[in-house]
Amino acid sequence: MNFNLKYLIKKIVPKKVTKTISDTFQYYSFKGNYKNFEEIKINLTKYDSKKVIERVTNAFKISKNNSFLIDRDGELINTKNQNLQLLSIMRDLLNKHKLNCVVDFGGSLANFYRNNMNYLKMYNIKWIVIDNKNICILGKKLIKDNNIVFLENLKKTKRYLKLRRLKPNYFLFGSSIQYLKNFEEILKEILDLNVEVIIIDRQPVLRSKSTKYSIQKTPPWAGNLNYAVKLYNSRSLINLFNKYKYYLDKIFNAFGNKFLDGDYKSYIFKKK
Repeated sequence: MNFNLKYLIKKIVPKKVTKTISDTFQYYSFKGNYKNFEEIKINLTKYDSKKVIERVTNAFKISKNNSFLIDRDGELINTKNQNLQLLSIMRDLLNKHKLNCVVDFGGSLANFYRNNMNYLKMYNIKWIVIDNKNICILGKKLIKDNNIVFLENLKKTKRYLKLRRLKPNYFLFGSSIQYLKNFEEILKEILDLNVEVIIIDRQPVLRSKSTKYSIQKTPPWAGNLNYAVKLYNSRSLINLFNKYKYYLDKIFNAFGNKFLDGDYKSYIFKKK
């Protein structure tokens, strides 16, 4: 939906009504219960599709010219949605090193770094985004910041780190784990990098029901997209990290609407 039209609707329709509609859609946004990713046969949205890239580009350009907005994965949101608790924890972590290296897996246009620039700019950080090829091309085109690097996979990231003798202090998954088919393999590779802390932000998890595969449907005003996801049970996700020698240090509520049987959480895992 065009941003100006969306803004106009918000002006015309009472805020309480729009919030109720949005909350209801978000509550039922995950559909179905499948055995694995392969069983989901409907027409899914590709993360590197033209439609997604256009949405990401447009949102970036609009937010760049509007100080009261930030962009995230093709969506425009108010700056008040920043997670101050997570930022406080990150600042404590960043203070421990003169040079910090953060690997942001599925970070799109370095959204977390850009949207929290006021809190992070005082630190010497090399911010490495891992995302698909089309997002990386777009990022290099739109963002001219020597501290932000866009790479297509973990293999290229390891090569980049080795050549520049960089050690990643932190790994960030910003609402990306649910889309990954090979997440456990990624955890194994992170072990090789000897990363101190893994940060998970805005992760949709199930409170008590078992881990399942579903289809995430975004509302019409957010592109009307369909994504295959793996919704982890919160305890199962914690146990998976324990298996690879990371213990849960903190867990707290994250930005994101409650949904049927689940919530959005942030986790801080530290190496044992």
